[in-house]
Amino acid sequence: MFIQTSMSPELFWKSVNILITKFNVINKRLWGCNTIFSCCCKPTNNMWEHPKTCTKLQVKGDPQPDIDLLFKELQIEQCIGAEEVDACATVVIIELLPKLYSQKKAYQLILMEKGKELVTFYDITPEGYNQNLCPDFIYSLALENGILSLKTNLDNVSNSKSYQWLVKQVLPQVVKWGEEENVKKHMCTESLSLISTDDYYKKYNELKLKYGKEMVEIWPEVTDPSKFVYEDVAIATYLLLLWENGNEENKKKTFVDLGCGNGLLVYILTKEGHTGVGIDVRKRQIWDMYPDDVKLEIKTIIPSDLNLFPEADWLIGNHSDELTPWIPVIAARSSYKCNFFLLPCCAFNFDGSKYQRKDSSKSQYMEYLEYVKDLCESCGFVTHVDRLKIPSTKRICLVGQKRSHTEDMYLEYCNDIKKLIDNSCGCTDSKASKSDPWVADFKARDPVERIRNCTKIDKGTIESMVNCIANYLLQGCNLETEWSCGRLVNLCELIHLLNEDQLKAMKAECGGLQTLLRNHHHIFKVQSGQVQLRYPKNIDEVSKNVSKPNKNIKVKRKSCWFYAHHPQGCPLIDSKCSYLHQK
Repeated sequence: MFIQTSMSPELFWKSVNILITKFNVINKRLWGCNTIFSCCCKPTNNMWEHPKTCTKLQVKGDPQPDIDLLFKELQIEQCIGAEEVDACATVVIIELLPKLYSQKKAYQLILMEKGKELVTFYDITPEGYNQNLCPDFIYSLALENGILSLKTNLDNVSNSKSYQWLVKQVLPQVVKWGEEENVKKHMCTESLSLISTDDYYKKYNELKLKYGKEMVEIWPEVTDPSKFVYEDVAIATYLLLLWENGNEENKKKTFVDLGCGNGLLVYILTKEGHTGVGIDVRKRQIWDMYPDDVKLEIKTIIPSDLNLFPEADWLIGNHSDELTPWIPVIAARSSYKCNFFLLPCCAFNFDGSKYQRKDSSKSQYMEYLEYVKDLCESCGFVTHVDRLKIPSTKRICLVGQKRSHTEDMYLEYCNDIKKLIDNSCGCTDSKASKSDPWVADFKARDPVERIRNCTKIDKGTIESMVNCIANYLLQGCNLETEWSCGRLVNLCELIHLLNEDQLKAMKAECGGLQTLLRNHHHIFKVQSGQVQLRYPKNIDEVSKNVSKPNKNIKVKRKSCWFYAHHPQGCPLIDSKCSYLHQK
């Protein structure tokens, strides 16, 4: 199998390096991979040929490679010192980590021949592991005269799922990576760069079993536990390992989680031996389910000298919204030893207003990350940027755990930070007392969560919009014969049907037209950006969708919209329709 490509040898090796270090990008069975051995090498003779087999690893605890035996089979020897410059090959052994922690790992030996633009993969997983994470046969990728080819050591592999995966997934992706010469430089391309990925893999799965499963089962919030629980488990894992790095005395940390939300992160960190408190403007249902040693407070944080935390080792800002730009500021002014972990999501300015993008060549998210990083550095922090392994699309974090200045310059930096805030917000009052906010018009989040999903719009307005859209969907349809669901129309086409007042009403409720239509799912079917009238469900269909057989089925409670408004009425008879037919 081959693909024609414009990539150069240099870009070929760049692409191969991505493949080796980030196998999980195209192999969804993998969590990640570790390089456990790497060296430059050269052939031991002039008649060098690839071996047809490669010895599997031996199991003694964690499988360990017998390097001498492998080198003998491959007919190579390790280059030493100055010889590495002229080395014609590189040997790498990687450990493939499965997403399911209970599964066995797999191991590959990779031989890269730089002069030939040839890379060969050997499965060296121990016998009896029955791995399904990588092909169990030898395969290679080669670039020659603008053609990228895939070769294997077997004749009849075309029906193999592993071979089809190599053809359909790996080969095109290698070409794509290799031809992306003008890729934009991202702020952060590596994941978990500040900690050991191997330690993270073990710790995350340990905490997942320890806290995750139980929390998912008892989760009382309206949010999706499969996302939010395991995301907080992942963030807790990262912080615990970050705090262990260089902590030879194993000293427990003190922390404050600003905007702690459901408090799960505080719960896990506390149970793992650290001391801290979570603060949020409103209480969540799950707070009452935590034990007494988990400290959670209802409080609105207004950035000022009264809201500093001089006893804290770390400030945590996990999706902290309007407090996001303030996290490094509060950390810097709390004490010289105070560090921070910040995971930005929504973009806010110092005064609590929404951050507006200034450079259209960048996404708002990337521009805001750059803005916050500059702010962190202005506050005197050596700021590291890292990418977390979490289900959220906003997964880039900033970590400040070291100052760029000595402690004797601390007060000078505090004064510079105050000037920075004054200049950013147009403040000039230098006589403010300690109790005064650093920004006079700071807009904190409302303690009472307002429901804004288009359900609070005037009923008459909603009815008018629903009928207008339904009539539009039925325009031009044959209504003389069988019952019609109308046309399938793009969502954006329906926007033009609504007047300015109707659009303002929806915008005020943080909902768009799609939200309104989904709220009326018994009338409209919305899928892949397209809308059509739904065929009404009968009582039997509603019954099948009820997961618990003893649950009371809510039918015949509301009037049937189709019976009252569709030109052909409801296609179901009174006894079958799950809604009421009444005039």
